Amino acid sequence: MLKTLHSFKNITLAFFLVLSFQLHAQDIHYSQFGRSPTNINPALTGLFKGDLRFIGNYRSQWNKVPVNYMTFSGGVDKKFINTNLKNSLFSAGLYLNHDEAGDLKLSNTGVNLSGSFTRRLSEKHYLTAGVQIGGAQRRFDVSALRVDSQYDGDTFNGGLSTQENFQNTSVIYGDLSGGINYRFQNVDTRMKLDFGAALFHVNTPNRSFFRGSENKLDRRLSVYGMTTFGLTEIFDIGLQAIGQFQGPHQEVLIGGQAKIHLNQKRDEELAFGLGLAYRLGDAWAPSVVLDYRMWSFGFSYDITTTPFNFTSYRNGGPEFSAIYIFSKVRPPKEFEICPLF
Repeated sequence: MLKTLHSFKNITLAFFLVLSFQLHAQDIHYSQFGRSPTNINPALTGLFKGDLRFIGNYRSQWNKVPVNYMTFSGGVDKKFINTNLKNSLFSAGLYLNHDEAGDLKLSNTGVNLSGSFTRRLSEKHYLTAGVQIGGAQRRFDVSALRVDSQYDGDTFNGGLSTQENFQNTSVIYGDLSGGINYRFQNVDTRMKLDFGAALFHVNTPNRSFFRGSENKLDRRLSVYGMTTFGLTEIFDIGLQAIGQFQGPHQEVLIGGQAKIHLNQKRDEELAFGLGLAYRLGDAWAPSVVLDYRMWSFGFSYDITTTPFNFTSYRNGGPEFSAIYIFSKVRPPKEFEICPLF
């Protein structure tokens, strides 16, 4: 009976191991996608009001089942203004993405350098093109593997060999992505619209753990729209939608947010927002945002609507984000180059 139970556990583990390998064929994603901009388009590098921006994102998902997910992103981007390039500017950023799942800690860690060029087309219209290059490591921890060969006849013995011979438990690959973004902004009314598209993994890198075989990372197409407009002097409404398509996987998420500006005095800014998003066929994601001076904090929670919610005890995915923007006082000549920023 004990041996049968042990074999069942091994079969279950193998199932979730295979499942985790399959699910990681798709990229990381955030419900607060607008607060992780370069993960939806490298052309969003440098598109913010300020000079230097730090971003951090954290997401935990399905922590009540064997294939739990943990995702972290962090990065910084900066504008580089050249007074000889009127109505144009360059921006660059450095970003880290890491996700991990399952008992074998199947993980993917990538470091990317992004660059963008923004051109002011007219008073309120801007066009940005961006590219992203980098590298990533995909790995798993074989020491956590538990198989039948480690059953000594009475109990499980972790000192026995797994008798598994993995050629590689780690693979490193390069990555290339690019995109374009159009922005309309009226600084007098807080009206802002971003619409863009990006193609990730243009080079379809091979991520196979086995020599002589291929496990190509599918290209990911990201198409989105995000807008904010002021209804009154202190009240804003925001709407956003994104579609991401990668091989057999796809994600469509739509949502909105209401924000109230409690204090608009310079260096004392304070705003509070509530939002709700829906990932089609998957989950609702209510959110809250607090802006204070140069800081912006966001929290959301995925409430799973699929049958999987019974397996996960209705635990979806808590998600945190933090943004810090540094702005310096600019001389009139620099400010005139691109008044948006």
